[in-house]
Amino acid sequence: MAKHTQRVQEKSTKDLVREYIHKYAYIETLILVTLYVAIGYLINSEDPCLLSYKVPYLVILLAVITLFHGFENGVFAVSIISLTIWIFYPSFQYVDFLIALLMTLIFSQFHYYWTSRIKEAEVDSSYKSEKLSELSRAFYTLKISHDQLEKNYVIKPMSIRNSINHIVNTNEMILLDETVENKAYEYNNNFLKLIEKSFSMQSGLILYLKDNAIDKKFNKDTVELITINIEEHLEVDKLLKNYLVDKAIARKSPVYVSDETGEPTIFSEEIENKYIGAIPAVINGKVVSVLVIEKMPFMFFNRENLTSITILHEYFSIENRKASLSKSLDGFELLEDKDFKFEMARLRDLNNNFKVNSVVLVLRIDNELQTARVYQKVERMLRSLDMITLVQNEGYYYITLLLPLHDKAAAQGFLKRLQFMLEDERDKKFEYMSFDMSKLSLLSKYYREDYGK
Repeated sequence: MAKHTQRVQEKSTKDLVREYIHKYAYIETLILVTLYVAIGYLINSEDPCLLSYKVPYLVILLAVITLFHGFENGVFAVSIISLTIWIFYPSFQYVDFLIALLMTLIFSQFHYYWTSRIKEAEVDSSYKSEKLSELSRAFYTLKISHDQLEKNYVIKPMSIRNSINHIVNTNEMILLDETVENKAYEYNNNFLKLIEKSFSMQSGLILYLKDNAIDKKFNKDTVELITINIEEHLEVDKLLKNYLVDKAIARKSPVYVSDETGEPTIFSEEIENKYIGAIPAVINGKVVSVLVIEKMPFMFFNRENLTSITILHEYFSIENRKASLSKSLDGFELLEDKDFKFEMARLRDLNNNFKVNSVVLVLRIDNELQTARVYQKVERMLRSLDMITLVQNEGYYYITLLLPLHDKAAAQGFLKRLQFMLEDERDKKFEYMSFDMSKLSLLSKYYREDYGK
């Protein structure tokens, strides 16, 4: 077994092969071209690049290298071929060189478009997987809550549902309290108090990412620490090297002193003897915080309670992320639907980071009855990922639709279908606008009819 301070590498074989090939792409290109020249030299020492043959062997070689590895490796291969021509041929073959260079540029363009499409497909898949994960987690939470409802009422001060409501309400109060400077600290502090109250955790701590920055790696420079009922000074660096914490981060799943595999079996350092469980919260495959349990009564340290704590910890982390993302949307005070706001912020980030666009379609109506009729019709037309909310301001009703991973053409198609579905001609009379994720500032102005700069 590797030393316990080295995190367990749990990557798939496919990922390892991809990383290996990418890391040694230039070496692979050098070997391929060298083999090509060597074989060509054995066949015809006066034409080692096989330029005089009817079959374009050189173009085939460049197609394989450039389409697989991209522009840089294609140019690298052409450079080696050019050097070979310069050395072995009586005169430099300019025509063959220009053909090779031109074909390399064309192949690299195909590689670029293909890679872009793959990237877009990966982002699309990641977004849908994340949504599916959230829905699955919500369903599981609901199921556990119902299964344990009776028992919770009898032996516990709070059920899972009450705990979730407590998290939501407390976070909302902290978010609105302008006197609280370090909101992340307050969120985590209240969560520790909740775990202490609901599950009798006597002492423990949370390691969490600063500013809820899930794009950062979980290390000593990005992590903050908060404890409950622990008086001694703790260092983040040492905690991250703790066996339970280290393994929980590597596995991205809870680790306890009494897990089924019987690990850990050996504790060699004093700090490692103190903790009995480490529960990570994972968002988008990345660890965003780790709850570490130091002391808990034996009767409460059971699978049922640990499962409940894990669910609450993940839910708490997601709520934190929602609050952080929603807060980053400036000028949308009129938008009261928190889930809609969070989803819009998430899609805006996808567009900023990966250039995968989504669109917001807004229908503006000045009549309450017409708004209700159109709203009901739109609700029946929504697809699985689409969202809808209603914003009201100064006598106008803004029916706002969020169409993830679509463009304005899709919004126009949706609008035409809606107008076709509306039976009363009076319901078809409304204004509308659509906004890309890069133009959300205009959406904010549209709500407020702000014609300022």
